[in-house]
Amino acid sequence: MNKNIYFCPFLDQQCMMRIFMNYLIKVMLKKTAFCSLLLIFSISLAAQIPFKVTIDECQQWAVAQSSANVQKELNEQLLQVKLNDASSHYYPSLEVNGWASLQSQMPQLPTSIPGVEILSKDNYRIGLDLNQVLFDGGKIIYNRKFERLDNENEIHKLDLSINKIKEQIIMIYLNLLIIDKQTNILKTVQQTLDEQMSQLQFLLKEGVIYGNAVTQLEVEMLKVEQQMGELLATKESMKSSLSILTGKDLTNAEFVTPEIDWVALNTESNRLEFKIFANQISGLDYQRKLHYATTVPQIKLMVTGGYGRSTFDFFDNDFNWYYFVGVNLNVPVINWAKTTGVGNIINLQKSIMESQKSDFEKGNQIEIQEKINEIKRIESLLVLDKQITEKYEELTSTYRIQLLNGIITVYDYLKQQNDETSSLINQEVHRIQLLKAKYELLALKGKL
Repeated sequence: MNKNIYFCPFLDQQCMMRIFMNYLIKVMLKKTAFCSLLLIFSISLAAQIPFKVTIDECQQWAVAQSSANVQKELNEQLLQVKLNDASSHYYPSLEVNGWASLQSQMPQLPTSIPGVEILSKDNYRIGLDLNQVLFDGGKIIYNRKFERLDNENEIHKLDLSINKIKEQIIMIYLNLLIIDKQTNILKTVQQTLDEQMSQLQFLLKEGVIYGNAVTQLEVEMLKVEQQMGELLATKESMKSSLSILTGKDLTNAEFVTPEIDWVALNTESNRLEFKIFANQISGLDYQRKLHYATTVPQIKLMVTGGYGRSTFDFFDNDFNWYYFVGVNLNVPVINWAKTTGVGNIINLQKSIMESQKSDFEKGNQIEIQEKINEIKRIESLLVLDKQITEKYEELTSTYRIQLLNGIITVYDYLKQQNDETSSLINQEVHRIQLLKAKYELLALKGKL
């Protein structure tokens, strides 16, 4: 038992229990505080642990929280509402009609007829009117198909917006990879310069070289540090932009270099714009059919029934039931001029659409071919980059030995070191540029 709790013969049982409970409360509070601190430390440590992120994950996160993705779901619901509205014209219309009237005069017979009362001047009716479309020339069918095409085009347009988001993610992601490659190369350069500095300082103490050689190397090290600072600042800015687009905290993210195994270097294209053009042209055809449907006979079923006075028996002066069943035929006779005008307008609109589609197709083919040429050019550059960097590495190793032997100056060595660094950076930049060009080719071909 704790030293603060002791036995006192003068304390009753209730007092002892109170002391013991206070002790337990103090122990529990201490443990709770310790656990809370441990939990906070664990969360903070977990937040600082680097985690790997791929370009596909960034695209999925960005698309998931985009407004275009939400609008696609709403458009699906809107389509169902429009289709139901179009189909509702197939449903019968049912109306309740009431009628109360008072006339100043009623028809008078020239002679009185036994059993025929004088007709009442006040009349009352209440009944139901039902109308059912039997044939409308296909308007409802064409209207539903037109609504589907229109909705499909809206979805395609939203997909184009989503592709823009993907392209934006690709641009930022690949630029971050370039910065990562540059910083890794500069870290290697810093390590090499540190080693050279140690050796030069030793030679300075031995009186083999002058102090300006060490100063020149120090200046170069400061320049490299300055470049590192600029790159890291740019990297943080891009990470912030990527975090906003994806809705994820990517402060400690490590970005994995994507791999695109094979991209067909041909001009085949499946851009969404082609589907939009095709749907717009088909939509014009359905608009023509919708108009023609108004020129064909329309057939409706009509049913009327009710209770009142007077009924269809004009001479019946009592309240009674009545009904009427019939078919209504509506045949447009003269509507040719308007129909011809609408057809001509639609033909002109289709010609304009076809022309726009042709222009877009030509522009798309040109862009694809230019991108293919760019990919081939970068691939040839990478072949030479590898040879150039290998030669520079050999020269730098030779220059390093010559510097320590006093054959060349620090300036000569630093120039060679900078040339090697530039060649390495160019090689990495060209690799990322090749990835970027391939992604852009996929976008131009509609396969992003």
